[in-house]
Amino acid sequence: MAGTISTEQAELPAYQVVRRQRIIDAGKDLLRVQDYDSIQIRDVASEANVALGTLYRYFNSKEHLYANVVYDWALPFAQRTVPAGAGLSTTEVISRRLRNALSSFEKHPYFYKAILQLRSSTAEDVAPVMARLGEVLEAPIREAMSALDDAEAADITVMVWALLLDVVSRVILKDKTMEQAYGVLDRFVALIQHRLEQAEA
Repeated sequence: MAGTISTEQAELPAYQVVRRQRIIDAGKDLLRVQDYDSIQIRDVASEANVALGTLYRYFNSKEHLYANVVYDWALPFAQRTVPAGAGLSTTEVISRRLRNALSSFEKHPYFYKAILQLRSSTAEDVAPVMARLGEVLEAPIREAMSALDDAEAADITVMVWALLLDVVSRVILKDKTMEQAYGVLDRFVALIQHRLEQAEA
């Protein structure tokens, strides 16, 4: 199943999969309107219309729950494909993905902040989810640079996401406008294009 993080969801009966997703959806609804730090896990249980004890059957902690929340929220961006007949170049595809991600983070800044916090978690049930999130977000960009060797494509992908997260922070802090942020991303993509042209020459 696309998006399954581990066997925990696959092993649940169908009605529990639905309940688990309802809890995740409630967590997303709350994170759209308030900061991660201000959300109490009992608020999520209430929003999902489940008992607190029921929530803890699926998620061990607030961190564990919200790692799954941000994963579930971000997964569609990674799975979004470019239509086969779009006729876009590799760097145009990368630029579109980055612009979409920047726009989404700008509209939902609490998700961006939660992802930053949860990425630093060392909890045994959180770190693997966040690592998997990084993998699924990076994979489409890394795969788009197939003209490069695997190590260089992986390194550039890390740079791309580091730049994106920094630019999002600047937009949220009003240090840059969206147009300026798009300009930064476009200039970096132009550098990638130059490197791809070198590799293909």
